[in-house]
Amino acid sequence: MKTPLQILENYWGFSSFKPMQEDIITSVLNDKDTVALLPTGGGKSMCFQIPGLLKEGTCIVISPLIALMADQVNALKERGIKAMHISGGISFSDLQTSMDNILYGNYKFLYLSPERLQQELVQNTIRQLNVSLIAVDEAHCISQWGNDFRPAYKNIPVLRELRPLAPIIALTATATPEVLEDTIKELNLELPAVFKNSFVRPNLAYQVRQVDDKLYHIEQLLKNNTGSAIIYVRSRKSAVETSNHLNHLGFTSTFYHGGISKKEKDDRLAQWQAGSIPTMVATNAFGMGIDHPNVRFVIHIQLPESLESYFQEAGRAGRDGNYAQAVLLYNEYDKTLVKKQFVGALPTPKNLKNIYRKLNNYFQISYGEGEFEQFSFSFTEFCEAYSLNTLLTYNALNSLDRLAVIQLSKEFGRKSTVQFLWPSEKVLDYFSSDVTVSVIGKTILRLYGGVFEMPTGINLDVISKKTGQSVTTIISALQKMERDEVIDLLLKITDATITFLKPREDDKTINVIAKEVENLNERKKRQVASVLSYTENNKVCRSVQLARYFGDEEAQSCGICSVCATQKNTASKNELKHISEKILQLLEESEMDARELSEKSTFTKEKIVHVLRLLLDNGKIKLNTKNQYYIHS
Repeated sequence: MKTPLQILENYWGFSSFKPMQEDIITSVLNDKDTVALLPTGGGKSMCFQIPGLLKEGTCIVISPLIALMADQVNALKERGIKAMHISGGISFSDLQTSMDNILYGNYKFLYLSPERLQQELVQNTIRQLNVSLIAVDEAHCISQWGNDFRPAYKNIPVLRELRPLAPIIALTATATPEVLEDTIKELNLELPAVFKNSFVRPNLAYQVRQVDDKLYHIEQLLKNNTGSAIIYVRSRKSAVETSNHLNHLGFTSTFYHGGISKKEKDDRLAQWQAGSIPTMVATNAFGMGIDHPNVRFVIHIQLPESLESYFQEAGRAGRDGNYAQAVLLYNEYDKTLVKKQFVGALPTPKNLKNIYRKLNNYFQISYGEGEFEQFSFSFTEFCEAYSLNTLLTYNALNSLDRLAVIQLSKEFGRKSTVQFLWPSEKVLDYFSSDVTVSVIGKTILRLYGGVFEMPTGINLDVISKKTGQSVTTIISALQKMERDEVIDLLLKITDATITFLKPREDDKTINVIAKEVENLNERKKRQVASVLSYTENNKVCRSVQLARYFGDEEAQSCGICSVCATQKNTASKNELKHISEKILQLLEESEMDARELSEKSTFTKEKIVHVLRLLLDNGKIKLNTKNQYYIHS
């Protein structure tokens, strides 16, 4: 029998393990339930992949994201390892074929989403399968106290009933002590061995900077960047605008958010990983499961909603072990905004009762009915129908989803598809009989190439702007062309689908979960308060602050974060005098702001700002309305 180290060398080409990997693998090989709490880049996947190869049978991996599963399965296949993931949207017959292949095809790994565990066919297959190990990735998603709680994760313990002898390994990068305890309880782990690595990343310099001109600071950071960068923004609009601005400045970048097509996402990710587009501007839709070692900068230009999400996103920098920076840029308004967005709009039980009652009325569900009924759902139309606050309503729907009252399947940005079935000459003849259809049809032909060859995604809002016709009129024209068999049409005009998981009982439904709602709200308030505390604490090492938040009380100062660097840069009296003389010399030439003074000297900006304050206090310089300094005569 091969050893874990031999497997590591044979399949991955490494001669040694990362910290704690070997101990975790040994625990799993000894059939113990195991919890691996490792920071981003700590090599979590090998902690179940190596035992999965060494043990007889198939390792079942539960993962929350299809993209993550696909990437890991492809990587295993490239190494000659038989692995399969069951993606969404496949037919029942295809699922049957896949399950037969798993049973009789000698596969080592089967990747599933937690939703798949509800299917009887999948459960029956697992009952017959020789399951060597159950791996739960992103295990914190099962805890209601976790930042990414997902009700579907509550299905995972069914695996313990189906295969009670198979050990479970739970893996996560972001779990506070409270979440860790809850995760162990929810997964029914039996006396698990818990491995917690330090949350300190010695090569990652956490920087927090209060600035007004964020784009200028991004420009300064990127101008000497030799690797890749990720810039995280809050909205799709900001992703597009920031990327365009950087391209205008000469920095090659692209944007990534949930509204672009899968092909666009795949193409942009490939270009970014290849280095041909070094900078990715993205919402938090980007990054989960992406293992790109040469990321030198992760830059946030808005405050995150929690330190859990920030730590995970920032941790995508420097995964090769070389020096990298995680930079958080903010201003005073950002602090107000994060409180307004994530605390000010938290739904109370009273709000939930109101939204839940309106949802049932909207879909005309009678009292006592509606359980497991599914509906297409337009969020915008729902809010307009009842004049609802969109942010509060959105948060309320997410709360109802998290607490398993409804299941909200978001489909934001999904496009309708069109394929013309007739030759172009015949289509143009058809257009001549209806002016409105002609305008809309010809606009589609101009906007979308390949629409005769294959089903092509179209954007109804774009067509509306180009033609001046309402979306309703465009839909009617498309449906007419479909009836006349001119086109093949797949119309997707809703934001989401909603499944009601409980029968309608109005206030009674919400009363049952009222205490949990209050607990969730308190949790969110604490998370936002922790973000603000991290932002404002300029006394304690940034890395230590983050480590303590996750229960690592033994972390030592990193020496490279913005706090440590400032403490290192405390100037001596002689240096203060030298800096002061240089500043006054420069100000004799012209009025300058702190940025210009920093660029025209060899001193750090922190030291420049410190001396400017001293000179202001002593009345030697003054500040004009343009925030420029000048010598006071």
